[in-house]
Parts: sequence; C-alpha cells; structure tokens
Amino acid sequence: MNNRYPAAPAVTHTFKAFATLRRMAILVLLVVSLWACKDDEQAPKGKFEHGALVINEGAFGGGNGSITYYNTTTGMAEQNIYRNVIGKFAGDVTQSLTIHDDKAYIVLNGDNKIEIADANTFERLGTISDDAIVQPRYLEVVGNYAYLTVQGEYDANYNLVESSVLVIDLSTNKVIKKLETDKGVENIVHAGNYLFASNYYYGQSSTVTVIDPATNAFVKYVDVASGPSGMAVDVNGKLWVISQGDESSVLTRINPSTFEKETTIDLGLSADTDLAITPDKSSLIYYTSGRVYKIAITATTAPSTPFFTIADLGYEYALGVDPENGDIWVGDAPTFTADGKVFIYGADGKSKTTFTSGIGPTNFVFK
Repeated sequence: MNNRYPAAPAVTHTFKAFATLRRMAILVLLVVSLWACKDDEQAPKGKFEHGALVINEGAFGGGNGSITYYNTTTGMAEQNIYRNVIGKFAGDVTQSLTIHDDKAYIVLNGDNKIEIADANTFERLGTISDDAIVQPRYLEVVGNYAYLTVQGEYDANYNLVESSVLVIDLSTNKVIKKLETDKGVENIVHAGNYLFASNYYYGQSSTVTVIDPATNAFVKYVDVASGPSGMAVDVNGKLWVISQGDESSVLTRINPSTFEKETTIDLGLSADTDLAITPDKSSLIYYTSGRVYKIAITATTAPSTPFFTIADLGYEYALGVDPENGDIWVGDAPTFTADGKVFIYGADGKSKTTFTSGIGPTNFVFK
C-alpha cells in the first residue's frame, strides 16, 4: 500500500515539466509569428516607395513625357520609370501626378487621359479615358472620388470654349459628373470641407471655383486677382492663392469655411504660377527669374529681397518643397528638346545638389 504513494510526485513532476515545455514552445511560436508579421509590415512595397518624383512634360506632341525617380538617400536619379502601353514613355505632355491608395494617377494633357500605375513599382495598371477629358491638368482625391481639372476645347481662334472639373468614381474609373468652371481651370486643392479650383486662363480669368465633395456640386466663385494658379493650405487651414495680377502678382488668403478673402498681398513683381509651402506650413515659397522668395503667413507685405538666387537657371518651370526636410526644389527647362535639370536647395537657402531630369520638369511629388 505504501509503495503507491511515492510514485505520485514523479508523475506530477513529469506533467509539470511537460506543461512548462509546452508553454515555452507556444511562446517561441508566438515570438516567431510576431517577428514574421513585423517583417511583412516592413517589407518594401517596391523600388520607388520612398524618394521623389519629377514629372516631365516632354515636347508638345512628341509623346516623350516622362517621370524621373530621385532617391533622396543615395542622391541617384533614374529616368523614365513609367512606360505607357506603347512602351517608350509615359505619354504626350505629362502634366501632373497624384498618389492615392498606392496608386499613381498620371495626368496626360496631350493624350487626354489618365494613366494608372502602382505607386511603388510603377507597373502599369490601366487607363482612365472619356470624351470629356480634354486638356486635363490636375487631380485631387477626396474619399473614393477623383476631381480632375479640364481646360476643354479651343475654338478656331484659339479661345477656350468650356472648362470644367470632372468627377471620377475610382471604384469604376468612370466619369460620373461634369461641373462647369470659369475658363482655364488649373490647380485644385482640398481645404476644410471644400474643393477649390483656380481659374487661370493666362490672366483672363479671376476666380476660384468652390465645389462641395459631399454632394459633388458647384457652390460658388471667389473673386481674386486675375490669373489665379498655385494654391497651398497653411497651418491654420487657410487657403493661399497666387495670382498673376494686372501689374504685379498677388497672394490672397481665403477662409475655406466662409469663403471670405482675409488678406491680400501685392508681391511687387511678376511671379511664376507655382506656390509651395514649408513643412511647418508657416511660410510660403514663390519664385521669378531665378529668384526664390520666402514669406511668412503672418506677413502683411512682400519681402524686398529673395531668399536665394539660382545664377545658372535657364528657364524656371517647377517649384516644390520636400515636406520632410524643407528642401526647396526648382525645375529648369532651358529648352523642350533636351533634358532639364533640378536644383535642390536646403531649408536654409543654401545649394545642395543638381541632377538631370527629363524634358520640361513641371511638377514634383515627394513620397
């Protein structure tokens, strides 16, 4: 009888040892699984996941618009990373590029369509085309809808007939609505609860179109100086518009909720149509004739001297600010038959580097 009891502890110890080993095995599997998930999350999506893109128009009618990739870590540039179905270039007059949900929407002004690519690999995914897409310019996405500015047809006297913003359902890639604007619609920006589209037309229009994306309906026009084009949203959520003006360019600050014009600043010079903003969204950047200017959003008068000057700039054609480090990028298009250049200046206004782009660098996208 007594021999039965000494054996019990051995069984108990064996069971406990087994349970401990089992818990350790589960723990090891859990750690391995977590690391595997972490590796999956950190796995690169593609070669072009990080860095900057230069959108190059190419020669009008030449079909040689392209996209240049610049690796901001290595300082190396790769040309012509996207090819359309023909396989040589992105298309005719590569006007702009917008990234949404890991897709790149490439607006082709000359081809009257939008090419869709994987934003990380630039593998071709498809095309958006419609009879209403005539001279498209810029695209903004809100929710599942893309809003495309379209300048439209010219008449026999080379006057625009009708410009519009097209509403595209991105679940089907179909145009579902056409919203008429003043002639020469250009940029489009989402600020607050509304979309704002500048109507430029080489200084012949002087309004900003307001669209409600909740109803996809026109709201009103906001009157500004003639030839509004570039726009930016500041740290306070206010919309800034740069206009060509009658005698000199003008900056206008608009309240995106009330549509009230809160500030107007005469720049005292003829600025280009681009407008950029610093990473903290507290200063605006504009340029003219190789001179780059910086103005605080709290300023009431324009700066009298440039932030810096690019002495060997041929023909300025693009302006952008890297939202990560504040570097200021300027695109140079000396001719439309040869490659352009990109000048990079630091947030302190000092020159950092220059690299070759495609023909006619016109826009920058930072990833």
